[in-house]
Amino acid sequence: MLVLAMPQPAMASSSPGIVCTIAATALMFGAYIPYRTNSTDSTATIKVICTTSDTVVGQVSGSIALVGASPATDRHLIGNQSDLRFQLYLDPTRTRIWGNGMDQGSSVPISGVVGVNAPYRQTITVYGRIPPMAVAAVAAQYFDTITAVLDY
Repeated sequence: MLVLAMPQPAMASSSPGIVCTIAATALMFGAYIPYRTNSTDSTATIKVICTTSDTVVGQVSGSIALVGASPATDRHLIGNQSDLRFQLYLDPTRTRIWGNGMDQGSSVPISGVVGVNAPYRQTITVYGRIPPMAVAAVAAQYFDTITAVLDY
């Protein structure tokens, strides 16, 4: 079984009175068959909620980057005796790498209005892929931890 775990909810704040939280579901690839000619795909979600604690109404804008132990352009799930390359993408066609927002792929922008009784909410899909034909892979559980960073 392959699992890509993301952290529990994290908090950040910018404008006085506006607080944003993010939470992610685990990205689980399931069983990987090394000699299969198709990629193994999976998805996870990241939820962003921004609220205000008083009468502040304001605009929230920023981005979410994904940071891990491996460079975003060369991610690996680590097992007991081997590893598997994988990638995280911004789009369902899996062509745009979701990176750390700086030098390694793109980040996801967030933008919206936060009101007293109208929180800003956004759900973003993370698209994962393990390429086919990783014939050196051995039977094991593979893991990596990716941290979703909200910057606003």
